[in-house]
Amino acid sequence: MSQARFIHLDEAKQTAFEHLKRYVEEETEIDRALLAADLFGKLRVVLWALPAIVEKFQAKLRVDLESACGQWWTGEVLNASEAVESDRALWEGAWNTARAHRDLERLRILERHRTRTAWFVDVSDPLWDTSEKDAPPIVVFYSFKGGLGRSTALASFAIQRARQGERVAVVDFDLDAPGVGILLAADEQGMASPWGTVDYLLERAQGPVPLSDYHHPCRRIAGHGEIVVIPSGHIDVQYPEKLARVDFEQTPTEETSPVLRLLHDIRAEVKPNWILLDARTGLAEPTGHLLSGLAHLHVLFGTTSEQSWRGLNVIIDRMGRQRVLDGKRQAECLLVQALVPASVESGRRATEAFAERARQEFTELYYAVEPEDPSDERFWDVRDLESGDAPHVPVSITYRESLAHFGDVADVADELSDSKDYKNLEVRIAQRFAPEPEL
Repeated sequence: MSQARFIHLDEAKQTAFEHLKRYVEEETEIDRALLAADLFGKLRVVLWALPAIVEKFQAKLRVDLESACGQWWTGEVLNASEAVESDRALWEGAWNTARAHRDLERLRILERHRTRTAWFVDVSDPLWDTSEKDAPPIVVFYSFKGGLGRSTALASFAIQRARQGERVAVVDFDLDAPGVGILLAADEQGMASPWGTVDYLLERAQGPVPLSDYHHPCRRIAGHGEIVVIPSGHIDVQYPEKLARVDFEQTPTEETSPVLRLLHDIRAEVKPNWILLDARTGLAEPTGHLLSGLAHLHVLFGTTSEQSWRGLNVIIDRMGRQRVLDGKRQAECLLVQALVPASVESGRRATEAFAERARQEFTELYYAVEPEDPSDERFWDVRDLESGDAPHVPVSITYRESLAHFGDVADVADELSDSKDYKNLEVRIAQRFAPEPEL
């Protein structure tokens, strides 16, 4: 007797969703349908429809999904329309937080999570409008994989803007493997603030704190401007204990979130022209907050490798397609191709391949379809594919051995400031916040 094939959770959810989609398409009297996965991955269906319609599909759904989903199916097909008031409110809340189907507005899927909740809650708009007084752009630098020069590029942008006379705040949110706070130390011996981001997040939750305790200046490379640096914190035996106490499970929309408080405190007390955030690679908890839509621009680093693209696509989809399905404008982003070969021919092939892949992925995962009304400019859409400054058009940064191995940032500050590639990146970022020309 053959043993039944094991059904993986991914397979069960996909199959259940396809079954439910077919039923909703066939029966127009189903107002809405929700596939809900609980903390353990167990699946149930919630329908909004007349009792007769629900009864019609209950038996079919139970049989189909028991066979297709195996141990992942709870056997529950619920009618939210007929539930008691408290349950109706519960399922309405679930519907509002569920992910929409891209082709069928009446169908959604809800995922419950134990951790990394910030990866699944987005804010509608950045923390403030940059047209307001003393309202600096918040720019996140992110790469799915490490070793792409993300922190170096952030430092380059900070140096260039400071040397133009501006004040730049830099915050190290790479809390598991701190970098930029050490890179932009106060002196060549690596002097930095004894407290930093981890200390602030832990201590600010208890009440107001003196922000000046958590940052240090990096004057030696700033020209006639300023670079104010909040490192991750002093790395010693106590650092992991403090990091383990920080609660990253608060959603980024909560007023009590210390991440949001930090940004507001920087705006109010440091009064910078820019706030630059160095995000942890991968899918770390604090990174979920930084990529939730609270920033004004997200600078995404990648390479031609398949591994890099698979990780980037998770982020592009979250910032693009998923927000469009929820009726929100895409989160603004700028793509950077890192580690481009220095060889002319190899570099050309790499940049062409990366640009073509970027066009494909952004078409699928970021841009909205062309609107019926040509004057509708709510979203980045496929008409923007031909624009030279659209999100999918990458800035290329060629690999430079001199920047791969150096002792002190002051030794390479001029190169970071004057390099053509880094200047191009600075221009592309600054252009996003240039004032609209007066008519």
